Amino acid sequence: MTTITRRGLAAVGLTAALLAPAVPAAAAPTTAGRAVAEVGRLVLEPSARGYQGTLPITVTNDTAQPVSHVLVTEPVAGSWRGTLANEFCTVVVPKQFVRTYDCAVAVAAGQSYTFSARFEVLTRTRPYPMSTRGGQVAVQVGYDAPVTTVTPFRTLFRSTSGSLAGARPYRQDRTADASLTVGEARLTRQEDGHWAGWLPVTIRYGGDAPHNDLYVAASLPNGMDIPGTDPASEVPTFAGGFLVPGGEFMAGELRVVRVRLTAPADADPGVLGTGTFALEVVYEGGPVDDRFPADNAVSFPVTLFDGV
Repeated sequence: MTTITRRGLAAVGLTAALLAPAVPAAAAPTTAGRAVAEVGRLVLEPSARGYQGTLPITVTNDTAQPVSHVLVTEPVAGSWRGTLANEFCTVVVPKQFVRTYDCAVAVAAGQSYTFSARFEVLTRTRPYPMSTRGGQVAVQVGYDAPVTTVTPFRTLFRSTSGSLAGARPYRQDRTADASLTVGEARLTRQEDGHWAGWLPVTIRYGGDAPHNDLYVAASLPNGMDIPGTDPASEVPTFAGGFLVPGGEFMAGELRVVRVRLTAPADADPGVLGTGTFALEVVYEGGPVDDRFPADNAVSFPVTLFDGV
């Protein structure tokens, strides 16, 4: 099966310094002859959709060369949401979990530049604060030069009561817990003779494992097609499946999608055959293991009803 995703990004190498695990530490001081990133701690605030927060980053360039790139490693897998000013950033390490983004900047010698990175963690909010080892910011001097400085930053999740004291470790799921169920696949004769109907599909995402998309692979009787969904999918649908509309799921979120099914006009009324839908969780171009794969697939009869 070919998986449809909205991501098509290739990995490139970084230095060992950039890929070293991030640990909480104070921001690096500005030193003559160096280019450094000064960051504070990232505080993620509880919201109606998990936790959200921004991290101000100030790059100070005390070298004789321009700073061309800032590399930001997200503190939680799948949490990167871009920058406030929409600096051009692309993923350069699309790992199975945390990712590193390369943001193009132009900081001349002797100058500083400040921008803010946005993060969102789609996990249920807690009545107690949490913390994670955090991410890191690296600065690249020159257009083809290696990374010269790496600055870690701490990440805190504020409790629903507003506290940051006594934070507990945050542990993200590494396996998905997705499932789907379907209603009745009942198609009726249309004015032009072909058969069509809507099949309700319910998708549930139980945990907070990182993902970009949920994709449903379809196996349908000969001649059947999937011309669309309601709400509409972000990519075209076809007989082989569809991308679940709406993007990433909040932990515990339930979505109902109506899937349009069609059959050719020369098909006879009655049971046309059996269809199968199989749900796949996708993160950075690859599948994510599911905790209970048995509830990711369902088979259903397709009935053509002419009303007689």
